[in-house]
This record gives sequence, C-alpha cells and structure tokens, in this order.
Amino acid sequence: MEKLYVNEIAPDGTVSTLGLFYSQPEAERAADKLRANPERTAYRYEIVEAVRHVLAEKQSTRSFAKE
Repeated sequence: MEKLYVNEIAPDGTVSTLGLFYSQPEAERAADKLRANPERTAYRYEIVEAVRHVLAEKQSTRSFAKE
C-alpha cells in the first residue's frame, strides 16, 4: 500500500505536513483543493512518500546533533 504525505510550504519556508494519503490520486485531489484556495496562493504543496518523509526528519535531527 502506498503512503504519501501532502506538505504545505509557506512563503517563509516553513513546512507543515497536512495529511497522510494512501493513493497518488487522493493526495493530488487534496493538494489541488488547497492550491485552489485564494488565501493560499503564496503557498506551495508537495507530495512525498512517507518513507522519504521519515528519513528526511531523521537526517535533520542528526544535523542538529552535530552542531
């Protein structure tokens, strides 16, 4: 089973995970609805695999530990 996150990227670069979806079409529909919202025109939306999302968080945590 596919697991995908929809992330919202704010104009200042802040990334928020908006939801977990189990198919590409379902994730695309959610992202399209958000893109159509006039209050969100400055925001970007990305769809990422859940595995990549978790790995990115682990790598981010490791880089903070090195500092």
